[in-house]
Amino acid sequence: GAAFLDDCEVCSGGTTDHLANSDKDCSGVCFGGTLFDECGICGGDNFINENTQIIEGSNTDCAGVCFGTAFFDDCEVCSGGSTDHVANSDKDCSGECFGETIVDDCGVCNGNNINKDCNGEKQEGVGYFQQTTHKGFRRSSYRSFLNRKVRARKNLTIMTNKHISKVMFENSKAIGVECIQNKGKPNLNIIANKEVILSAGAISSPQILQLSGIGDSELLDKLGINMIHDNPAVGKNLQDHLQIRLVYKTNTRTLNDELNTWWKKALIGMQYILFRTGPLTLSASQVFAFTNTALDGSRPNIQFHMQPLSADKPGDGVHPFSAFTMSVCTLRPESRGEVTINSSNPKDLPTIIPNYLSTKSDRETAIESIKVARKIAQANSIKDFIQDEFVPGSSYNSDEELLEVARNHSQSIYHPVGTCKMGHDKDSVVDDQLRVHGVKNLRVVDASIMPELVSGNTNAPTMMIAEKAAQMILENG
Repeated sequence: GAAFLDDCEVCSGGTTDHLANSDKDCSGVCFGGTLFDECGICGGDNFINENTQIIEGSNTDCAGVCFGTAFFDDCEVCSGGSTDHVANSDKDCSGECFGETIVDDCGVCNGNNINKDCNGEKQEGVGYFQQTTHKGFRRSSYRSFLNRKVRARKNLTIMTNKHISKVMFENSKAIGVECIQNKGKPNLNIIANKEVILSAGAISSPQILQLSGIGDSELLDKLGINMIHDNPAVGKNLQDHLQIRLVYKTNTRTLNDELNTWWKKALIGMQYILFRTGPLTLSASQVFAFTNTALDGSRPNIQFHMQPLSADKPGDGVHPFSAFTMSVCTLRPESRGEVTINSSNPKDLPTIIPNYLSTKSDRETAIESIKVARKIAQANSIKDFIQDEFVPGSSYNSDEELLEVARNHSQSIYHPVGTCKMGHDKDSVVDDQLRVHGVKNLRVVDASIMPELVSGNTNAPTMMIAEKAAQMILENG
């Protein structure tokens, strides 16, 4: 069967009907203040990204990524195990974190309707995130697709603590992968009976291709890497959602107050252990809002993540005061970045240049999105709870100042895509069957193949890509 070889954990024969997205080592790649985490956990970043919100993007995205191919004609959503475990976010703490108030008031102040299903008929509106949970537990793609029954298959071997150094070739035919093992063990070569399927994510997949000799010939020659196929598009077309974070101090309790004392944290833990309810069953963002900066009901171009807590940045401890966060991002950024290796050493981290806010349109949308956030904060049913705007602060008002806010109070929302673009033009890396141009028996199956970033979160669309790829691989025999 086909060999499913991702960057660190999966090697199977003939089980490509259960493809899962994955990433690489648990290391951080930092550029321009933006941290891209690369974590090698079965199931990829889906395993660790909170209780993943399910946002497929708007219906109009379907036609937008078709590009004359049949790949996304049906705009399939994730199926199989994962969709059995999609549930609406709990509202256990809505009284404390005014989730209801934000939803109700966003629907009024911006002319948006309450939207109970942003993955349904329309995307525009305000509502509670859907998330992949089951009976209070996170339901990752690993749990859903690689469940116990699947893991017990004789034709599936799951290998961990392996770092892919390169894809091995015989002329232009992919024949396997070379792995670096931990604890001083010698390198391991895994030979594919049929195909190599790379699912290392939008950062690591182009890195591995370049290390394997597929990329810009000038770069490869400079680094002493034997060229298999000259394709300067590898690593280009990087797109991501840049979230701008506004923090508001409140005169009512938020999750900050529950997380700032050890005994309250202990109570939250007990609530979860005994009843599978409370804050630990929720994702960090509970409320979404999709709207247009023109506030005219046209196709949404920005997305809000409302969070009943605040911190200087995700991963830091919460602030020592009551507050909530409004995070807003441009849904369809025009800015394009790139991922480039710096050496032939697979353990050396690549350079990631997101090029955020590099186009006039992206800068203008960022400025207007902050203005929309402030309109929400001034709505009647919310403003009485707000003491002041802690981040960025009310002194920032001109467009020039708001642009500086967008530059200095923002970071990745962890939706990188596009670096192994699907298509049939000179700027593409894979075709509509996800086969890498210029070589044989090698495919890329992850978010890197998206020609354009979807208008929402990338978790569900990435699983849809894997489902569709599995179907095509099986049909191809």
